Amino acid sequence: MEDQRKNELAIIIAATVAFGFLSRLLVRIPYMVFGDFSSGFFISIVLWWVYNSVLFCVAESMCMDGGNKKYITKSIIFGFLTTLIKAGIDTCIDLTVARQPNMLILAAVMEISMMFYITGLYYFLFVKVGKRKIQKEKKEITGLVAVFCSLLVLYAGTLFYYMKQVQYAVERFGDMPEVQELGLDNAIWNLTTTLGRESTTVGTIVYVGCFIIIWWILEKTTVEE
Repeated sequence: MEDQRKNELAIIIAATVAFGFLSRLLVRIPYMVFGDFSSGFFISIVLWWVYNSVLFCVAESMCMDGGNKKYITKSIIFGFLTTLIKAGIDTCIDLTVARQPNMLILAAVMEISMMFYITGLYYFLFVKVGKRKIQKEKKEITGLVAVFCSLLVLYAGTLFYYMKQVQYAVERFGDMPEVQELGLDNAIWNLTTTLGRESTTVGTIVYVGCFIIIWWILEKTTVEE
């Protein structure tokens, strides 16, 4: 049993790192908005679909052993449906947060929403698919929680640093004729788009780390029913 859980965790780590690396390389943030059917939309669909399908297989306790077609089909369907849910969340974010002129805020909301989404998904997989329950006597997870909090602090610090850069640029150059001609909101959008792309490197490291730690914590704090 212990070896099986180690194998499950190893698969999750490998799948999550691959998901994060490919997302950063191909689309920066795997973000899907219905109506914007660009190449980034379809790449993100495939990335989330494959990742969610792998999660389902792991939750079925390595259910792909022996090439069981039934579980493979279920994992593909589950991956597709949960990807549609994620696309719906992203579309709602785009219809609300994207209306303001700061791309940094939009990027932050995208990445934070991914963490909330994955937490809910993991919990569902552990409790409903993996048939596990939260144990009363929890194992030591202080170290994992400390690392998780450290990643969040890193992310908050990075976002604060870039926001200060935007504030400085607006205060120093906001009254320049070139900026006024372009429009302050457009200038802020252009600047924060550039900074937002830079920030996705740290964002990817943070959400990949958080995804792995959240799974690890659930693995340590749950037992089979």
